[in-house]
Amino acid sequence: MGDSVWKRPDKVPLFLERLREMGVDTAMVHGVGADPQPWLAGRFPFYVENIVNRGLCLKWNSPVADWEKFVTDWAKIGRAESAFIRPYCLDDPQWLGWAKEQMQTAARRFGPHTPLAYNIRDELSVTISANPFDYDFAPAALAGFRDWLKVLYAPQPRRDEPPSSPAFLGTNRRDVQNAGVPTAAATVPASPTPTNAASGSENRRSFDPPNEAVALAALNTHWQTRFASWDEVRPFSTDQIKHRMASGEAQPRGQPDWQTLQRLKFDPATARREPTRWNFAPWGDFRTYMDVSLARVLGELRQAAREVDPATPVGIEGTQMPSAWGGYDLWRLAQVLDWVEPYDIGNAREILGSFMSGKPILTTVFENETNAARRRLWHLLLEGDRGCIIWWSEDCLDWDSPDYALTPKARALMPVLRELKSPLTRLFLRAERVRDPIYLHYSQPSIQVAWLLESTVDGSTWPRRFSSFEAEHNRHARVRNAWLKALQDLGFSPQFISSEQLERLRLKPEEPFTLVLPRSLALSDHEAVAIESIFSSPPATAQPTRLVLSEGVPGLFDEHGRLRATNRLERWVPVNAANTVFARRGVQHTARAFSTDLTQFSKQRLAVSPSADFWHWLADEIGSGPIRLPPSLRARVHRFRAGTATLVAVERNIEYQMSEDLRQSGGNEALEQPIELTARLSAPAPAQHIYDLRSGKDLGYGREWPFTLDPWLPALFALLPEPASAETLVRQLLEEFDRAP
Repeated sequence: MGDSVWKRPDKVPLFLERLREMGVDTAMVHGVGADPQPWLAGRFPFYVENIVNRGLCLKWNSPVADWEKFVTDWAKIGRAESAFIRPYCLDDPQWLGWAKEQMQTAARRFGPHTPLAYNIRDELSVTISANPFDYDFAPAALAGFRDWLKVLYAPQPRRDEPPSSPAFLGTNRRDVQNAGVPTAAATVPASPTPTNAASGSENRRSFDPPNEAVALAALNTHWQTRFASWDEVRPFSTDQIKHRMASGEAQPRGQPDWQTLQRLKFDPATARREPTRWNFAPWGDFRTYMDVSLARVLGELRQAAREVDPATPVGIEGTQMPSAWGGYDLWRLAQVLDWVEPYDIGNAREILGSFMSGKPILTTVFENETNAARRRLWHLLLEGDRGCIIWWSEDCLDWDSPDYALTPKARALMPVLRELKSPLTRLFLRAERVRDPIYLHYSQPSIQVAWLLESTVDGSTWPRRFSSFEAEHNRHARVRNAWLKALQDLGFSPQFISSEQLERLRLKPEEPFTLVLPRSLALSDHEAVAIESIFSSPPATAQPTRLVLSEGVPGLFDEHGRLRATNRLERWVPVNAANTVFARRGVQHTARAFSTDLTQFSKQRLAVSPSADFWHWLADEIGSGPIRLPPSLRARVHRFRAGTATLVAVERNIEYQMSEDLRQSGGNEALEQPIELTARLSAPAPAQHIYDLRSGKDLGYGREWPFTLDPWLPALFALLPEPASAETLVRQLLEEFDRAP
């Protein structure tokens, strides 16, 4: 909300009247000093925005707000490590104490008025957005990093149980990385993590000196370093790890030969001849620690607010794509948030939807046309969104008119916002979403390794590989999106599984399971064992429902980013597997390969007449979803349960990838025309009574039905085993929810 409303405080009631007319039912108050009385007087709900205004978003109140100038000047004056000290250290107890007090001040001020939510900060980051830079080398951060490493590389007890057992998980990087972070409710066991030791000098943990010495030796071995004491331990900067890559030396001095680096290519077939060149652990461990630091801080700030106001959910806005930078490990962030408003970049919305199931997820509406807004908001409602944020009040009212008239943008959004409060939308909001047992692997270490490999071509200009560039060009993200879109085109509703969840995977004998490894370059030993167990322990039924799909060779690196000397998964995926996808089911089945460049699939599938080769190969391996449509139509099916009814929504499966400036990606023109299609129930599903929920028409009894798909609006159906009144079906289903215990 902009400042115009406060120029005429006497007209605030008129402002609220216009918001209600538009379809907006919640307002914003900004910061701990805001006055909620105008909203309370108007009986208008509110949420609290940007409570912690120093230290989390460096775009404001920091000396590096002009980021482009900052990194340009840094490169010009010698690329000094002294610049790696973050203006606000996340390990600084003084700053953290101030930030906690901000949260508690807000909770004391606003909590009695039952705000809708607390937003810690918008567009927060360890850097700015997900831009690359080697924060944080501040003394407190390095001290916290060393304490974290002491646990990470400490001697482990004897491993007498299988690596996948939750009773015995050792202390690998994921066991330590969530230390001090509350674990969200999930089907996987919580990690047996130690208390976090990275919150500043006053909270240093004490360690047994002999174990410290053993841990230091283990770190030196794994990093290929020669630190004589823990006080000497420092992470590799990005320049330093790129120097190792270019030179092949373990601890090179000076600056990298940038031209040599730019010519460097990673070839899995030959890389093991020079393992030091591909040992990224001194860099990767620090990137993970910075992810840990941000998540830990957010968890502590949420807890601070809860101590005063336990009822109001705490979250953040304006999150970035999954990245090696900025603290954007989405799995870890999902564990410490009650709600989130993500920028849908790099499949962030789908990933967070898997990791924050049941928690509120919102979006920011920037569209100014009815069709575009209706399409995206219906899409997000079907994904599980529970609201939206309109950006922004300055664009929605004519502040110069005496009656604060709605602008054309506001009038374009008005019918959409009203429609999203209709009984039909309430039905889908209350229904239970149905997902398929198909899981895309989310691996933060793989994201880190992929960034290093992809950025070699940039040479010395890697700091200018801004997140806005990554959103469009990151090849690892493209591969992930290709798998997701192809599976959706086949009628499936896949979901994401984190590395931590995969390590703890337990499958029942009758349970089907498909795992997709979208360029999963870096895996822990526990993950590799879990992957092998999927196809080495077939289900009880004869149907081959256990499947592993992979792009390239998974697990070339360990979870620290060190190239493995041996890789157990190469037994089924050959090491020279570039631009090849594989499918493996059961120990008796040979992996089937298909040659394709998945980095191009997402763009190619938007063509007027796309190649169907990858769809056909994938369908041969995995089949089609419960409701079948030709994948070449690029229609997406959503399924929900509502009592005895199955609700079905079908929309055009366009690319919703958002850019950082809140613009949608283009290229969807071929999918923006109405199409005629026929949906079919996959065998052995029985025939159903089929109803069109929009028109209120009975479409008959059977296993298929034709319809016209509007490119801007999903088609909505109900399938029931018994006949019902088509005209009153929505009301009947809502009443069933009301009667349910």
